[in-house]
Amino acid sequence: MLLFEYRFFPTVNRSPNAAALLSPFDDISVEQLFKPEQPRVSVAWQSLVDRSPVVMLLIDRAGVIQFQSEELSRATGWPEDACVGRRCLDALRVENREGVTAAFESMLSGKLARLIFDFEMTATSGDSKVFAATLQNSLDDPAVQAIVLSAHEITARKSHELRLRHNANHDALTGLFNRRAAMRTISAWIAESETGGARPAVLLLDIDGFKTVNDVYGHAVGDGLLVALAARLSRLDAANVSAARLSGDELLLFTRSDEIEKQAPLLAERALEAIRQPVLIDGHWIFTSASVGIAACPEGGRSADELIRCADLALYQAKDAGRNTARWFDQSAAETLRAKMMLRRELAQALPNSEFCIQFQPIVNVVTNTVHSHECLLRWKHNTHGLLVASDFIAEVDGAGLTRVLTEWVIREVFELARSNAAIESRPLKVNVHPRVFQRPDFAEDLLRVLRNWNIEPRRLELEITEEDFVRVADASPANITALSTAGVHIIIDDFGTGFSNFGYLTRFPVHAIKIDRNFVAQIGVSERAETLIGAMIGLAEELGIHSIGEGIENIEQADFLKHHGCVLQQGYLWGRPTFSGLPSGFMKTGA
Repeated sequence: MLLFEYRFFPTVNRSPNAAALLSPFDDISVEQLFKPEQPRVSVAWQSLVDRSPVVMLLIDRAGVIQFQSEELSRATGWPEDACVGRRCLDALRVENREGVTAAFESMLSGKLARLIFDFEMTATSGDSKVFAATLQNSLDDPAVQAIVLSAHEITARKSHELRLRHNANHDALTGLFNRRAAMRTISAWIAESETGGARPAVLLLDIDGFKTVNDVYGHAVGDGLLVALAARLSRLDAANVSAARLSGDELLLFTRSDEIEKQAPLLAERALEAIRQPVLIDGHWIFTSASVGIAACPEGGRSADELIRCADLALYQAKDAGRNTARWFDQSAAETLRAKMMLRRELAQALPNSEFCIQFQPIVNVVTNTVHSHECLLRWKHNTHGLLVASDFIAEVDGAGLTRVLTEWVIREVFELARSNAAIESRPLKVNVHPRVFQRPDFAEDLLRVLRNWNIEPRRLELEITEEDFVRVADASPANITALSTAGVHIIIDDFGTGFSNFGYLTRFPVHAIKIDRNFVAQIGVSERAETLIGAMIGLAEELGIHSIGEGIENIEQADFLKHHGCVLQQGYLWGRPTFSGLPSGFMKTGA
């Protein structure tokens, strides 16, 4: 005669390791199993259970554990009877304690037969062990009369799931949230704000000069910089502020508050200060800063995508403001910025599509009544707006990343055109140069190489740079100025009198000529003070052996005043407008 019948309680994952729970039948209760008069049954039953890889607990109506199998001891290292006599939910750590307690009460009342949940226990090693458990209501079964808990350890599986979940929501390099996780959280916050919750805001950060760090020190240092800065941002206010890496060096802070207009700028300043602190990586001290764009719901958008797009527009405003600063999203400013961004995208296609061209404006010698030289003026044949002058787009050339390549193109193009134009072929050509190009350590060397390759005499090239920019270039890259001048390239200071007016630079560096700004010329016959200043500038230049060029000449009175004071090189509509031919006006041909 058999003493036991096998009863199987399937678990949630149907794992063969947790396939069955063995329980006694034939009117042998739990209490009877351990009575002295049933020694063979008790020993046999406990032996089978203890050899099983399944944890088993028997729990009475009061929620107290009456029996534990040896598998729990093997898994945790605790004594065999460590849980016996303790309340079940005191012995086991359950995340949803209230829910499990309610389910247990439902089992006692007969409303629930089975419950599946996870619990944790701390092993004697200090490690946390996770178990998948099934509670089976066998209170009404006369052979059991207990609530049976069967469980198997899932620590490794749970750990793997946690790693997968973490990897799915975090950036692999910095450990910050990734874009997907950030967008999900921001979207949830926006939904809550629509029913009276705190208003969310996003702060989009871009590391200033990050590409330079990668280029100079290598990507390993660049990665190290990102990791260090990410750690700082994540510590700003861990309870109220979350951080994410969206891509590259683009980082995101997101928070919410009932006083978001007050809190977001404070957070931005703290973030900027954290990033400004130097970072030591592989023996290199890296100094950097950031630009920050801020957008808050609902003004900056009613979705996560809209908020980040508006923050991106504000970020561009911060960059245009000189970087190392923060800007709030502003609708009117955003429209202007969108137009700029569109212009930059069109500029990026203008050069490969051959949309740029050159016009030449003559600079005349009013004493000899001849053309002395030409200023080469960049133009853009825009598909929609027609022929654009440089002032319509030059401010965005640098933002489009075209400064260097466009400067090189202009220099080659003007001399190529000069070869086929008798009016400009043998005369000096003046080209405006962006200060960023002038400050490159290899600018002079590269330019002189181009002139040699094209068989161009250096004396035919005259580089114009504004007075304000010249001061910066002279301080940062004096070697370029000296090398070019020594080779025969002329340096001309444009818009003289509108910048620093530091005459000391005229004595320190080999300047060939100054161009008197058109705003002063326009005051001739109007302001005696302006006329006095013009006369002083011309006289000083003459004393230093520097040519003076008057620009913006529109009438004969202006031309005569400048000529009388010794400024014989003049440029303006009176003498000729910018054209593709470079020919002077009829007025010059007939003589003044």
